[in-house]
Amino acid sequence: MVDSAGPILDIGAGDSPFGRERLDVVRVDPAYADDPPAGSGAVAALGQALPFGDRTFSVVLGCFVAQHVRDVDELLTELLRVVRPEGLLALHPVWRPAAGRRAVGELDGHARLLPSANIRASGYCDLRPPPRGTQRRMLPSLVLRRPPHGRPGELCRIAETIARSRALVPPAVIAVPARWGMRALVRARGTTRLTLPGARDSLP
Repeated sequence: MVDSAGPILDIGAGDSPFGRERLDVVRVDPAYADDPPAGSGAVAALGQALPFGDRTFSVVLGCFVAQHVRDVDELLTELLRVVRPEGLLALHPVWRPAAGRRAVGELDGHARLLPSANIRASGYCDLRPPPRGTQRRMLPSLVLRRPPHGRPGELCRIAETIARSRALVPPAVIAVPARWGMRALVRARGTTRLTLPGARDSLP
């Protein structure tokens, strides 16, 4: 378990209740421009262009986010920018676990690939393995710890390593209505493009 004292950024938050459970959570989603959620701490923005200063958040969370952007490298670089030194960037899911393991091996201990991480838990990032018997049904999560003296070049290398691995991009994507969420995406095979109404197109 990793303590997440300090502000938390929830990227692609959508209708997640996490931001209503804690006062120190900032929720970001481009859809908030048209349909802002109730409560405070909601910002309409893209993950690739965040309106926050460097080293602002102790934890950045991203559930089902990376597959919705054209440039994963750009997204990861921006998310690492706003994480504090020694802070965490937790991303779920890793669609290609083998590619994720290779990428983690290149990152000098800055990353972990976990069978599961409850990255929207109340008060912390739960990095413990899931209960016995549930691991096979879950895609793993990637947790990056920002280096204590992370220079721009080092952060770019981390982002490029993960993006180049394609671990965060689904192996097969389809055109699905947004209301189907990712359940249909996980079941689908053999197509090449994802289009979600009201969101940016994403290439696999």
